[in-house]
Amino acid sequence: MAEQGEFSEIGHCGGQVVFHVRTTEDGSRTFQISYQGARPVPTVICGIYALPQGIPVAALELRGIGQPWDPPPFPDCFSVFIGSDSQGKFGHQCWRCQGYWRSGGSPSLCPYCAQRGDRHHFLTKAQRLYVQQYCRLLYEALNADHDGDHTIDMDAVADAVGIDSKKPPFYYTEESQQNKFICGSCGEFNDVLGTFAYCSVCGTRNDLQELEEKTVARIRDRVNGGGPCEACVKDTVAAFDSLAGSYATQLVKRVPMRSGRKARIANMRFHNLQSVSTELSTSFDINIGEGLTSDDSAFAKIMFHRRHVYEHKGGEADEKYIADSGDTSVRPKQALHETKDSAHRLADIVVKMARNLHRGFHEIFPPLDKPILRYTETKRRLKG
Repeated sequence: MAEQGEFSEIGHCGGQVVFHVRTTEDGSRTFQISYQGARPVPTVICGIYALPQGIPVAALELRGIGQPWDPPPFPDCFSVFIGSDSQGKFGHQCWRCQGYWRSGGSPSLCPYCAQRGDRHHFLTKAQRLYVQQYCRLLYEALNADHDGDHTIDMDAVADAVGIDSKKPPFYYTEESQQNKFICGSCGEFNDVLGTFAYCSVCGTRNDLQELEEKTVARIRDRVNGGGPCEACVKDTVAAFDSLAGSYATQLVKRVPMRSGRKARIANMRFHNLQSVSTELSTSFDINIGEGLTSDDSAFAKIMFHRRHVYEHKGGEADEKYIADSGDTSVRPKQALHETKDSAHRLADIVVKMARNLHRGFHEIFPPLDKPILRYTETKRRLKG
């Protein structure tokens, strides 16, 4: 499958939803619902319960053949089948912040604002319209004069993607976002706007994963390929700056605190390692230097100050750099240089500090255990 570009329209998986309406011997009306399809694309079906008026009220877990469904939360609810997009994923929209993303069919929280909820809470506007039309058709079928089968043709919906003519009933599509990642904690696919987010199933932040698996990995490749190591050092510090700022933003939003402290943390400059370490420790009991030796801490302090020199001083040391960093190995006006060893050492330290920050953050906001344990057990079974 070709890689989908940012904000590209992704069509429905297609298929047909069929309402089989029958009259029993005692004159009451009954119905069964089936979903059938044969398009050569990934197809996943999820379910919700909705009131006959088309109002979603609960998630419906579609279990295997012969396994009963959980009962609806209210009498006379309709079971609504919702098909995935043509990549086997579902679009979701947060009712709180209105953020849109794609993942599997069972989100637990918004990846942007961390609002908790169930599948039916995160339906998109288009999906809600689909649910309303679905329930209206089923209601009309149950109140028709004759028995019969009534079909929602989602193949017509899938075929209408990219066509400017009038769209068929029940039409909706999804949209690719910017960062697709598989959560390292629970194995769930997420496609989110921007880079940093929560996993929408288990609630684990992806910042550390992005840093280790993408940013630092690419920097190490550049170092091993010949550098320049000065630029690699600058980018490593910048990566930690972005990561720390992302966690701090979430802490400010989610931890109750006085306005003065909130403003101080929101305006913090995260390349100043000492002030960041002190603030995180005193405000949130997060020790980003845990496990670092005194030599590592002194080295990191110097390298974080060097970032400013590389960015704003043309790589030449000045008296302020020497005084602030404590680097007595250079003199004013001396051009700073890095080696492959110093660049890799800084990357090692930054990853350690990021792991400490990630762990401390999730001690305050723990991820959901159930999906993580399920994923861990699945991996264990696959290993035999």
